Amino acid sequence: MGQKRSESPGLSRLVEETISTLSPIQSIMKIADPSNIVRMGLDPENIISFGGGWCNHEAPERLREIYADICLDASDFHISGRYSAITGNLKIREQLCEFEKNIFSVNGLRPDNICVGHSSTQLFHDVLRVICDPGDGIAVLDPSYVNYFNAVKCALPGSSVQFIPALDPVTWEYMPDPEIPTEYLKELCSEGRIKALVIPDPDNPTSQIMPSGILSGFLDILTDAGAYLVMDHAYKTQYFGDMPETYSWSCEDIPNLISIHSNSKWLSSLGRRLGWLEAPSVITNAMERLVESTLLSPDSLHSAATARFLEESIGNGSLVHYIDEMRKLYQRTATITMKAIDRHMGKPRLDPKGGLYTCVKIDTDPVRFTEEILRETGVLFIPGTGFGPSMEEGIRVSYGPLCDNHDKIVEGMERVGSYI
Repeated sequence: MGQKRSESPGLSRLVEETISTLSPIQSIMKIADPSNIVRMGLDPENIISFGGGWCNHEAPERLREIYADICLDASDFHISGRYSAITGNLKIREQLCEFEKNIFSVNGLRPDNICVGHSSTQLFHDVLRVICDPGDGIAVLDPSYVNYFNAVKCALPGSSVQFIPALDPVTWEYMPDPEIPTEYLKELCSEGRIKALVIPDPDNPTSQIMPSGILSGFLDILTDAGAYLVMDHAYKTQYFGDMPETYSWSCEDIPNLISIHSNSKWLSSLGRRLGWLEAPSVITNAMERLVESTLLSPDSLHSAATARFLEESIGNGSLVHYIDEMRKLYQRTATITMKAIDRHMGKPRLDPKGGLYTCVKIDTDPVRFTEEILRETGVLFIPGTGFGPSMEEGIRVSYGPLCDNHDKIVEGMERVGSYI
């Protein structure tokens, strides 16, 4: 037996150099961790959090019952422990096609356009490796979801993230001149600097929805350049007002369109991880080859329960009602939050078009601001640092966790307003 060594063989360059520091998403989670709250001398029970990127409405009772039915039936429970097909069992893929058709009028979608996965996070990482080579550039809007940046570093070592300006950091207007981001995208594509443009819609952190005319123009530019449009539709059901025209786009008609979805927000299943990708079959076939070595197969229990729920609730019309009520709840919550910000903080903010967030301009360093506000008022915000250059003097405010307690929203803004 060899002599015991005091040092390990070391770690990869990826974790030692490329992702050696905390990512913005890790920093966000650490700020909100109860142990961090206690270390600051605060009582977690007295904290009002506008930090979490999660919803808090109840999942459908029928979904809970279906889970219980599967678990109580010995045969069904046994089957739920088996491997699924690599891209998901046929039943869940069929029902996801029906979901898109009935809720969003997406026509022509087939089961072979669907790849079921663990989550939208895992699917985003894997699809980057399917459509890009290391070194290929990825474009995002400024600001954009913080987790994309680490995902690109991990999936595509050597690749860069290119920002396309969307939020004016001075006027705090979103896309005041659509020609500016359009010209930026044209330049990136003409120089061959990107292979894909990634857009969450509704957006995180701004909760804006891309106007159909602008998005159509983006798609034309990407098509001419042989690049992909990747839509992150984690909040797709949570639009306010009329459904955007682009939500009915189908990958069967648009060969460079890839959309990524999740059950976490609309079905209030953040911990019951299930996501799916919609893309032309050439993409889903390639995903099958790659996912074999990253995920192997999606969760059979969540897939079975979700498929049963969709089949039943689409058939009897209850799904449309559930989604409409959920969407109205978040729109009411957003309205209450904006009024409270205006009354008590008096700071420029964005008017949400959907989703769970708004962004507030604070005209100072957001990290110091959020730490001070948390320490002095017990109210938690998320600093804009990490979402993009335009958020260097902004914070993200999430109303999702407080959709069931509007009084807390008003109290939180009153605390902050009294302090500042």
